[in-house]
Amino acid sequence: MKSEVTGRGDTVVLVPGGLTGWISWEPHAKRLSESHRVVRVQLIAVDLGLRNDPIPADYSVDFETNALTRALDEANVAEAHFAAWSYGAEITLNFALNNPDRIKTLTLIEPPAIWVLRSRGPLSTEQLDDRKMMQTLGPQEITEDQLVWFSHFAGFVPSNVDPRTLPQWPNWLKHRQSLRSGDVVYRHEDDIRRVRNFGKPTLLFKGHGSSPWLHEITDILGAAFPHARVVTLPGGHAPHIVSMEEFMDIFNKFMDSRDP
Repeated sequence: MKSEVTGRGDTVVLVPGGLTGWISWEPHAKRLSESHRVVRVQLIAVDLGLRNDPIPADYSVDFETNALTRALDEANVAEAHFAAWSYGAEITLNFALNNPDRIKTLTLIEPPAIWVLRSRGPLSTEQLDDRKMMQTLGPQEITEDQLVWFSHFAGFVPSNVDPRTLPQWPNWLKHRQSLRSGDVVYRHEDDIRRVRNFGKPTLLFKGHGSSPWLHEITDILGAAFPHARVVTLPGGHAPHIVSMEEFMDIFNKFMDSRDP
C-alpha cells in the first residue's frame, strides 16, 4: 500500500474510499500537516485500477488490512489517530479491532460493513439484490452504466440525479476500475462483540441524503462502541468533503480532547 507522509507532530492516518482513493484526503492532509504528522495511504484496489492491473484472486478486506498494517510499520507508526471514509473505513475498522493498542482515536465515515447489518438479522431482499449487482463489478472492466448504478447505491447522488451531469463525473470515470473488487464488503465477516469491547474514543459520521443502509450500519456501530458519538453533516456519502469546514472543526476538537 502506497503512503505519503507530511508534517510533524502527533500522527494522523488518513484512509480513503474505494473509488477515487487518496486524492479525496488531499485538502485535509494539507491542513492537518500544519500541526500533525500525516500519513495518507492509497488502497490497493484503487492503485491497481488506475494501472489497469488485475485484482489478486485472494483479494479481500483482510488483504487491504494487511497492506495497511505493512504500510504503517514501514512509516514507523506505532500509535495514531485514524480517520477513514467508506470502503477505507471498513478496512480501518477491521484494523482497529485487530490492533486496538495502535489506536489513539478512531473516526469512521459511513463504513459499508455489511457484517454489522447481519449482526441484527438476515439481509433484506433489497440488500441481497444489491449484493447481486455488486457481484457484477469486476474482475472485468467497469462500464459507465455500472458506475452510474454504484454512484446511486453508495449514496453519492440521489436516485433522481444523473451523476454524468456533475462536475465530479470525469474524476469518477477515471477511477472506475477501482470498483473491480465486486462484493468484497459482503464477503467479510466479523463479530459485533469485538466492537462492544473496543475501548478507544470513536467518532462516526453520516451524510444527509446518503444511502439508508449506510446510515443503519453507522447507527448500529454508534450504539455498540462503548465510547462513541454519531454526527450527521450535509454531503451525501461524502460529508467530510462537502462539509469540510465543519468536519475539520469537529475532527480536530475530537483528537485534542479524545472525548466523543
